[in-house]
Amino acid sequence: MRRIFYGWVITGLSAVANTLAWSVRSTFGLFYVALLQEFGWGRAETALGYSLSWLFLLFFSPLAGRLNDRFGPQVLVPVGGVLLCLGLMLTGHTHALWHYYVAFGVFVAAGISCIMMPAAAVISHWFMRSRGVAMGIISAGSSLSAFLFYPLNAWLIATLGWRRALDVYGLIILLGIGPLGALLYRRHPADIGAVPHGLHSAAEERAVQPQSTAESRDLTLGAALRTYRLWALFAMWGLGVIGYQIMMTHQVAHALAHGFDRGTIAWAFGLSGLFTAAGNLLGGFLSDRWGRECVFSIGSAVGVFGIWCFSVLTGPHDLALLLIYCAAGLGFGMRISLLAAIPADLFAGRHFGAILGFANGGGGLGGFIGPFLAGYLYDRTGDYQIAFAMSAVAIVGSAVAVWVAAPRHAEAFRHAQSG
Repeated sequence: MRRIFYGWVITGLSAVANTLAWSVRSTFGLFYVALLQEFGWGRAETALGYSLSWLFLLFFSPLAGRLNDRFGPQVLVPVGGVLLCLGLMLTGHTHALWHYYVAFGVFVAAGISCIMMPAAAVISHWFMRSRGVAMGIISAGSSLSAFLFYPLNAWLIATLGWRRALDVYGLIILLGIGPLGALLYRRHPADIGAVPHGLHSAAEERAVQPQSTAESRDLTLGAALRTYRLWALFAMWGLGVIGYQIMMTHQVAHALAHGFDRGTIAWAFGLSGLFTAAGNLLGGFLSDRWGRECVFSIGSAVGVFGIWCFSVLTGPHDLALLLIYCAAGLGFGMRISLLAAIPADLFAGRHFGAILGFANGGGGLGGFIGPFLAGYLYDRTGDYQIAFAMSAVAIVGSAVAVWVAAPRHAEAFRHAQSG
């Protein structure tokens, strides 16, 4: 490992972790349709189980952050794999609405938190330089999940039925991340006698701390909560997830209702995952050069245009509009790559796991509101037009929140905290 900085191994491992955990989010639309067909529940009450898996992030994300600060990702990520596998299997054996709410709403939320929070938080310890690139890579893992798991889960459902498909799917996630996480994760470069990327020695790390991150390392969650910047990050996550999850949860149902066949939907939304993954890499790279706010805003504009194209679909003859929506995943990816990089710029330190967990809790609240609200509006109006418009407004609002958080002034903010 002397030739290759071990932080890139950590980055690759976190990308794999994100791919597996986020695939539950990116492909839920397939199981959502299966649940509707199996039980005949309303769209709002069916979406509520998925929304609950976001709401419980308000509790599980800060808890996972604190546990990661104490035990490290090599312990917490494998535990998350067990919880997520259990949640999916229990969902596959549900026969009542409340069973589904507990299995998917609680266990899946706990599993995703214990996998994804450490995977993001650990990067702040390993990278002083190229942090945006590293965050872009692990975010690309999230986005690749659609490309990899949309066709896989569609095939599993068609071959085994949705219940057995969830059993197999849960085992894939457990075996894919549990052993690797336990064997390869390391919390800090010092654990293997290294220093963060961008520094050359431990002495240099100690030397730069008073000028850059020493005080932010001691900024606790309680102290961070007294700054408006953390609440802006909470809003960035919350509004962004409202907008994104309205689309992710209901895009399959919307496309099916307008005459697109399941095969076309599977490859089109899988292709969208590739564009989103490319956006993750591009957003992380550009944000290290152009600034986080600028890149986040560009990505938001591209995403909103894609939402409009998807909302005006009228039938299979509008395949070009569907493909534009899929390509707009590039913009969504540019945004997603910065959701952890922006908090790291402002609050990286010993308590960053807990702080990031709180900010991610905003995403939990947004994920609870978005899918359920879209389902409710569909049940009341018979289409998704209002829901998609609200998605676009929420995306714009999240971009405004980034400018309020002002990561461009991160160094001045940290110095102010030291005073």
